[in-house]
Amino acid sequence: MKPAGKKSRNTRQRTVIMEILRKSGYHPTAEAIYHEARKVLPNISLGTVYRNLNFLREQGQVREIRTDCDSSSRFEGKCPPHAHFHCTNCQAVLDLPLPECLDEVRWEGTTDISSIQSMDLHVIGACRECGPPVTV
Repeated sequence: MKPAGKKSRNTRQRTVIMEILRKSGYHPTAEAIYHEARKVLPNISLGTVYRNLNFLREQGQVREIRTDCDSSSRFEGKCPPHAHFHCTNCQAVLDLPLPECLDEVRWEGTTDISSIQSMDLHVIGACRECGPPVTV
């Protein structure tokens, strides 16, 4: 963790990682980001990619997506709130719009929770490529 009051500079590595996430049409793992970053920065290490992803996540610029069906976290650049669909067959992670009914969900005052900062919705099943259509 960074010492309080110390400013962080925007490094070339961080800029490249953010560009990869912005251009990505999927939710890459740190390893996939590392392989893409090496095309631009041949000397970048996997550890540097992980450190920068953690820093960017802490700063709210990157979202980490943890899946139950995949051992590696996935990452995406900051974007509007949405849910994620995880295919248990091919491990794809797809964006889904949040259901409108979530706007009505309120937990404050009804439990021991004092505040809610965010909510993640993960839908798990088979994608169109891997299995029969899912009806909900």
